[in-house]
Amino acid sequence: MIDFEYDRISNPVEVFVITRDSGLLLHKYTIINIPENPRDQLFSGFLVALNNFAKEMHFPAGVSLIRSGDLEARFSSGEYVFAVLMIQYPRSQSSASTEPILSGLAKDIVDRFEEKYEDQLIKQRKTQKFRPKTYKNFFKDIDAIINQYGEESHELYQKLVLVEGMYANVPQKWCIPLIERIGGGERVDIIKEIPDMYHRRLKKAIKKVNYNSKPVWDIFVVPLIDPSEL
Repeated sequence: MIDFEYDRISNPVEVFVITRDSGLLLHKYTIINIPENPRDQLFSGFLVALNNFAKEMHFPAGVSLIRSGDLEARFSSGEYVFAVLMIQYPRSQSSASTEPILSGLAKDIVDRFEEKYEDQLIKQRKTQKFRPKTYKNFFKDIDAIINQYGEESHELYQKLVLVEGMYANVPQKWCIPLIERIGGGERVDIIKEIPDMYHRRLKKAIKKVNYNSKPVWDIFVVPLIDPSEL
């Protein structure tokens, strides 16, 4: 039995860029800089086999998302490679609200990789002699993509806090105008904008949003509201 367990505490987010045909790992990215190890190639082969099996079972696009326990693997395919975004979600957490951002991130990584290395990929695909060292600096591109998503993620975070605030009975007359302002590109100070008398309810909403998608907020370095300030 193959054990694909890894250190999820020190390495909560990983990106694998893998060739579609041979299943060779071309690039591995981690939020914390941890070098590749021999098990990564074995793991990438497993991901390719899983994706190909789905196609053979008449799912033409292959796998898009799988979850097992607290681990989520998100697939995005290009012409030459596919990327797998691996994130740990404790069982009581959910990624539903951040789904569009994560899907967009995986797709943009594939698009950027194939655009940047198209000539090398075409040449190496013909010979089936891929050279992973060619792609070793791609981590800089992933860093840049993540930075681009930072602002969008912060906007989503603020909106979710206000939506959850309404569920916690913070009046709509305070929340909806702030959501509209945030949607217009404005950064707002939610704590200052919401009257003190509703802060106890707002605190509950902030705790929930901070916890439910913590791995995502960590990826994009979103400045979270500290509930202890209320």
